[in-house]
Amino acid sequence: MRGFAWPLILGLLLAGVAGTAWGFDHPESLNRFQEDVKRTRLGSVLGVDQRKVDQLLRIDQKYKPLKEQARREAIAAFKQLQQAMRQTSPSDDQVRGILAAMMRKKQESLDLQQRQLDEEMAILTPVQQARYLMFLMSLRREMVKEARSLGPPRNGGLGTKPVGNAGTWQMPASRPGAPAEAMRPPAPTYAPPR
Repeated sequence: MRGFAWPLILGLLLAGVAGTAWGFDHPESLNRFQEDVKRTRLGSVLGVDQRKVDQLLRIDQKYKPLKEQARREAIAAFKQLQQAMRQTSPSDDQVRGILAAMMRKKQESLDLQQRQLDEEMAILTPVQQARYLMFLMSLRREMVKEARSLGPPRNGGLGTKPVGNAGTWQMPASRPGAPAEAMRPPAPTYAPPR
Protein backbone atom coordinates (compact mmCIF):
# COMPACT_ATOMS: atom_id res chain seq x y z
CA MET A 1 0.00 0.00 0.00
CA ARG A 2 2.89 2.35 0.69
CA GLY A 3 3.86 2.69 -2.99
CA PHE A 4 0.91 4.65 -4.32
CA ALA A 5 -1.59 5.28 -1.54
CA TRP A 6 0.71 6.68 1.15
CA PRO A 7 1.88 9.69 -0.87
CA LEU A 8 -1.72 10.46 -1.84
CA ILE A 9 -2.99 10.12 1.73
CA LEU A 10 -0.03 12.01 3.10
CA GLY A 11 -0.64 14.82 0.62
CA LEU A 12 -4.26 15.10 1.68
CA LEU A 13 -3.33 15.11 5.33
CA LEU A 14 -0.53 17.62 4.88
CA ALA A 15 -2.79 19.90 2.94
CA GLY A 16 -5.13 19.64 5.84
CA VAL A 17 -4.11 18.86 9.37
CA ALA A 18 -0.51 20.01 9.30
CA GLY A 19 -1.16 22.83 6.89
CA THR A 20 -4.11 24.21 8.78
CA ALA A 21 -2.03 25.65 11.57
CA TRP A 22 0.64 27.07 9.23
CA GLY A 23 -1.58 29.83 7.88
CA PHE A 24 -2.82 31.02 11.24
CA ASP A 25 -1.26 32.75 14.22
CA HIS A 26 -2.91 30.38 16.69
CA PRO A 27 -1.01 27.07 16.34
CA GLU A 28 -0.96 26.46 20.12
CA SER A 29 -4.75 26.68 20.33
CA LEU A 30 -5.15 24.44 17.29
CA ASN A 31 -2.68 21.92 18.71
CA ARG A 32 -4.63 21.81 21.98
CA PHE A 33 -7.90 21.46 20.07
CA GLN A 34 -6.47 18.59 17.98
CA GLU A 35 -5.09 16.80 21.04
CA ASP A 36 -8.38 17.16 22.95
CA VAL A 37 -10.39 15.79 20.04
CA LYS A 38 -8.01 12.85 19.64
CA ARG A 39 -8.03 12.10 23.37
CA THR A 40 -11.82 12.15 23.65
CA ARG A 41 -12.92 10.55 20.36
CA LEU A 42 -10.14 8.33 19.05
CA GLY A 43 -10.87 5.32 21.25
CA SER A 44 -14.49 5.00 20.16
CA VAL A 45 -13.75 5.79 16.49
CA LEU A 46 -11.00 3.16 16.23
CA GLY A 47 -12.54 0.70 18.66
CA VAL A 48 -9.41 0.68 20.83
CA ASP A 49 -8.77 1.07 24.55
CA GLN A 50 -7.27 4.14 26.21
CA ARG A 51 -3.83 2.50 26.26
CA LYS A 52 -3.75 2.49 22.45
CA VAL A 53 -5.03 6.08 22.32
CA ASP A 54 -2.23 7.07 24.72
CA GLN A 55 0.31 5.34 22.44
CA LEU A 56 -0.94 7.36 19.46
CA LEU A 57 -0.84 10.58 21.49
CA ARG A 58 2.74 9.83 22.61
CA ILE A 59 3.79 9.40 18.98
CA ASP A 60 2.10 12.72 18.18
CA GLN A 61 3.90 14.42 21.12
CA LYS A 62 7.23 13.01 19.96
CA TYR A 63 6.88 14.68 16.54
CA LYS A 64 5.18 17.89 17.68
CA PRO A 65 8.37 19.88 18.50
CA LEU A 66 10.01 18.75 15.26
CA LYS A 67 6.98 19.81 13.23
CA GLU A 68 6.79 23.13 15.11
CA GLN A 69 10.45 23.79 14.30
CA ALA A 70 9.79 23.03 10.61
CA ARG A 71 6.76 25.35 10.70
CA ARG A 72 8.81 28.21 12.18
CA GLU A 73 11.60 27.70 9.64
CA ALA A 74 9.12 27.61 6.74
CA ILE A 75 7.51 30.86 7.94
CA ALA A 76 10.96 32.48 8.26
CA ALA A 77 11.89 31.39 4.73
CA PHE A 78 8.62 32.76 3.38
CA LYS A 79 9.23 36.09 5.12
CA GLN A 80 12.69 36.18 3.50
CA LEU A 81 11.05 35.60 0.14
CA GLN A 82 8.56 38.40 0.76
CA GLN A 83 11.39 40.79 1.65
CA ALA A 84 13.38 39.83 -1.43
CA MET A 85 10.36 40.29 -3.68
CA ARG A 86 9.69 43.78 -2.29
CA GLN A 87 12.90 44.96 -3.93
CA THR A 88 12.47 46.66 -7.29
CA SER A 89 14.84 44.19 -8.94
CA PRO A 90 15.13 41.04 -6.84
CA SER A 91 18.29 39.03 -7.42
CA ASP A 92 17.71 35.75 -9.22
CA ASP A 93 20.41 34.08 -7.14
CA GLN A 94 18.90 35.29 -3.86
CA VAL A 95 15.37 34.22 -4.85
CA ARG A 96 16.64 30.87 -6.17
CA GLY A 97 18.39 30.22 -2.84
CA ILE A 98 15.32 31.12 -0.81
CA LEU A 99 13.08 28.95 -2.99
CA ALA A 100 15.51 26.04 -2.64
CA ALA A 101 15.46 26.48 1.15
CA MET A 102 11.65 26.53 1.11
CA MET A 103 11.54 23.30 -0.91
CA ARG A 104 13.96 21.65 1.53
CA LYS A 105 11.74 22.70 4.45
CA LYS A 106 8.69 21.34 2.65
CA GLN A 107 10.46 18.02 2.08
CA GLU A 108 11.57 17.89 5.72
CA SER A 109 7.95 18.43 6.78
CA LEU A 110 6.77 15.69 4.45
CA ASP A 111 9.43 13.33 5.82
CA LEU A 112 8.41 14.08 9.42
CA GLN A 113 4.76 13.55 8.61
CA GLN A 114 5.56 10.26 6.86
CA ARG A 115 7.65 8.98 9.79
CA GLN A 116 4.90 9.87 12.25
CA LEU A 117 2.23 8.22 10.11
CA ASP A 118 4.37 5.09 9.70
CA GLU A 119 4.76 4.80 13.49
CA GLU A 120 1.05 5.33 14.06
CA MET A 121 0.06 2.80 11.41
CA ALA A 122 2.47 0.20 12.82
CA ILE A 123 0.40 -0.12 16.00
CA LEU A 124 -2.99 -0.35 14.25
CA THR A 125 -4.73 -3.12 12.31
CA PRO A 126 -5.61 -2.38 8.65
CA VAL A 127 -9.25 -1.59 9.58
CA GLN A 128 -8.07 0.69 12.38
CA GLN A 129 -5.63 2.33 9.96
CA ALA A 130 -8.45 3.12 7.55
CA ARG A 131 -10.62 4.48 10.37
CA TYR A 132 -7.70 6.56 11.64
CA LEU A 133 -7.06 8.12 8.23
CA MET A 134 -10.76 8.94 7.86
CA PHE A 135 -10.73 10.39 11.38
CA LEU A 136 -7.72 12.59 10.52
CA MET A 137 -9.45 13.92 7.41
CA SER A 138 -12.56 14.72 9.42
CA LEU A 139 -10.40 16.34 12.10
CA ARG A 140 -8.81 18.51 9.44
CA ARG A 141 -12.21 19.98 8.56
CA GLU A 142 -12.91 20.61 12.24
CA MET A 143 -9.53 22.31 12.66
CA VAL A 144 -10.23 24.63 9.74
CA LYS A 145 -13.50 25.65 11.41
CA GLU A 146 -11.74 26.06 14.75
CA ALA A 147 -8.97 28.15 13.17
CA ARG A 148 -11.54 30.42 11.57
CA SER A 149 -13.33 30.81 14.90
CA LEU A 150 -10.07 32.02 16.47
CA GLY A 151 -10.20 35.06 14.19
CA PRO A 152 -7.89 36.50 11.60
CA PRO A 153 -4.13 36.18 11.87
CA ARG A 154 -2.29 39.26 13.10
CA ASN A 155 -0.47 39.63 9.79
CA GLY A 156 -3.45 39.07 7.44
CA GLY A 157 -3.41 36.36 4.83
CA LEU A 158 -5.02 32.97 5.25
CA GLY A 159 -7.92 32.88 7.63
CA THR A 160 -8.69 36.57 7.47
CA LYS A 161 -12.41 36.94 7.87
CA PRO A 162 -14.27 39.55 5.83
CA VAL A 163 -15.52 42.52 7.82
CA GLY A 164 -19.28 42.53 8.28
CA ASN A 165 -21.07 40.79 5.44
CA ALA A 166 -18.54 41.81 2.81
CA GLY A 167 -17.42 38.84 0.80
CA THR A 168 -19.90 36.42 2.28
CA TRP A 169 -22.05 34.28 0.08
CA GLN A 170 -25.74 35.01 0.35
CA MET A 171 -28.24 32.29 -0.46
CA PRO A 172 -30.81 33.59 -2.95
CA ALA A 173 -34.34 33.81 -1.71
CA SER A 174 -35.99 30.51 -2.41
CA ARG A 175 -39.05 30.39 -4.60
CA PRO A 176 -42.29 29.65 -2.83
CA GLY A 177 -42.65 25.94 -2.23
CA ALA A 178 -38.98 25.14 -2.98
CA PRO A 179 -37.05 23.64 -0.09
CA ALA A 180 -34.07 25.69 1.03
CA GLU A 181 -31.79 22.66 0.68
CA ALA A 182 -32.50 22.57 -3.06
CA MET A 183 -31.07 26.08 -3.38
CA ARG A 184 -27.71 25.24 -1.80
CA PRO A 185 -24.77 24.55 -4.10
CA PRO A 186 -23.57 20.95 -4.02
CA ALA A 187 -20.71 20.10 -1.68
CA PRO A 188 -17.38 19.67 -3.48
CA THR A 189 -16.20 16.13 -3.98
CA TYR A 190 -12.62 15.03 -4.30
CA ALA A 191 -11.52 12.04 -6.31
CA PRO A 192 -8.00 10.62 -6.30
CA PRO A 193 -5.94 11.45 -9.39
CA ARG A 194 -5.84 8.80 -12.08
